[in-house]
Amino acid sequence: MARRERRLHHYLWHQSRNMWEAWDSTLQQAFADAGWAPPRPGRTRNTAGRWTPILDNNSGEDFLFMHRRMIAATDAILADVGDPSYPRVVGWTAPPSPGDAAFPVPPAWDTGDADFNSFLQRVKSSEYYNDTMLPWHELYRDDEFLRSVSLGELGARIEFTIHNMMHMRWCREMDIRPDTMPSPNPTIDPRWDDPSYDWLGDTYSSHVNPLFWKLHGWVDDCIGAWMQANNQQPPIHWTGTWVGKMPGHPAPASLHAMLSIDPEIMSGHHDGHDHDHLSEMERLAALVQASGLVCSFYDVVDVPAP
Repeated sequence: MARRERRLHHYLWHQSRNMWEAWDSTLQQAFADAGWAPPRPGRTRNTAGRWTPILDNNSGEDFLFMHRRMIAATDAILADVGDPSYPRVVGWTAPPSPGDAAFPVPPAWDTGDADFNSFLQRVKSSEYYNDTMLPWHELYRDDEFLRSVSLGELGARIEFTIHNMMHMRWCREMDIRPDTMPSPNPTIDPRWDDPSYDWLGDTYSSHVNPLFWKLHGWVDDCIGAWMQANNQQPPIHWTGTWVGKMPGHPAPASLHAMLSIDPEIMSGHHDGHDHDHLSEMERLAALVQASGLVCSFYDVVDVPAP
C-alpha cells in the first residue's frame, strides 16, 4: 500500500471527487482528458459558501464501493501472505471507546496552528466520543434510520461525519507532508513514499496505516447493516461504482481467483507495471498541488441533519 502508484491513486480519487467544484476549468479539463473526471462529485458549496456533501447523486456509493475494492485487494494480499493471525481485514464493531488499551487515542500536539490545535483537542477528547462519535455509530446501525435513506445518502453521510473524524481522532504526531499551499515545485517528493509515512490525516498516506483497515472495515459493515434493514439480499445493485483509474501492479494469484467470481471488484483491474499510468498520475497530482486546492479529512463540512 506504500507503493507510489497506490498512494497516488488514493490521493487523486479523493481530491478529484471532493475538490471538483473548487477547481477551475483548466484543471478540470486536465483531469477529464486523462479519464479522471469524477462522474459524481462528493461535495459542493452551500448557500453560506461552506462545503456540504451531495446526498442525492450516489457519490456516497462511490465512496463505499471504492473502499470495498481496496479491502478486497488487501484481503487477497493477506491470503497470499498466509498469516493465520491476520487472514483478512476485520473492522471495529464500534469505534474504540476512550481508554481502550488496544487502540489508544494518540494525544493532540502543537501543530503551530491554533485552530487546528483546538480541532485536534476536541476530536480526541472523551467528550467528543460520547457526545458525537458514539451517536453517529448508533445512528448508522439504526434500522429505522437505515430504512429512511438510500445507500448513496448513507455513504455520503458516513464519509463526511464519522469516517473523517475517525481518521483524525486516531492520527498521531509526525512529520506531515506539506500539501496545503501552492508550491513552485509541486511534485510529491519520493521521500513521502517510505512506508513509515502513514499519517491518517493525509489521503496520500492514510491507507498505509493499519488503523485505516479497522475503521474502513467498520465503514464497510455499514453496507450490510443497510441491506439487512431494507430486506435486501446480495448481490448489491450498485449505482455508484467509480474507482478512478486503478494502478497497475503485480496482482497475487488469490486476487485473480477473487476477480473471476466477484463482479463487484472486477471492473477496471489490470496487471503489470504501467509506467505511463504512473507518470500520468504524478502529473495530475502536481497540478493539484500547484493549485493549492486540496481536500483533507479535517476539512469543515456542513452535513445536514437527517
